[in-house]
Amino acid sequence: MATLALLFGLFIVLRGLQPEVHRDGEGPLAATGDPRHQEAGAFDPVKGGPWTLGYPLCLMQGDQPATIDSVGPAKTVGAGFRFLGAEIRQFATARGHMPIGSVDGYPPQLPDPLQPAVGFSVSTRCTKSGLPPTYTELLIGVDRKAGGDGGGWRGIKVGYTVGGRHRAVILGFDILVCGPAVTNEPHLCPEFFAATPSATSG
Repeated sequence: MATLALLFGLFIVLRGLQPEVHRDGEGPLAATGDPRHQEAGAFDPVKGGPWTLGYPLCLMQGDQPATIDSVGPAKTVGAGFRFLGAEIRQFATARGHMPIGSVDGYPPQLPDPLQPAVGFSVSTRCTKSGLPPTYTELLIGVDRKAGGDGGGWRGIKVGYTVGGRHRAVILGFDILVCGPAVTNEPHLCPEFFAATPSATSG
């Protein structure tokens, strides 16, 4: 019984060390604020690269800043993909000065200073509609691997600390390089799927 109690106690301690993982909109740090939000961006497996993609970050709950401690995939597919790094761009929104969506190159050539994502404290509040006056943009750099099968991230996992508590948010954004590893995406990779009809079967 003593051994069982010790193991149970160890489980509780280890569980306490694990970050609380939540979906977009269900914790302090958010992007769209919608846990059902899902979108994907895909790149040509032969042409171009590297690229930078931009995603919003904001505070959905509470008033304490959320300090980022990690940026990575929620899940990965394939091996023909490289993560180059993550930066933060914070700027005042105005006509002609907007979020990037995606641009060629990493790090991107932008008029605003970039800061490493890890260690940055997000304090801008989420808005119900439109862009906030101050925008915090997570910039993720990616590239393809020559001869790879494509692939990438299925969701973005951002670890952060707020109020001394470690959490992680899963954002519903896929980042992909087209190839055999990327299935069920004919609208994103039409040339690849046209060339390999068997990829859409089943």
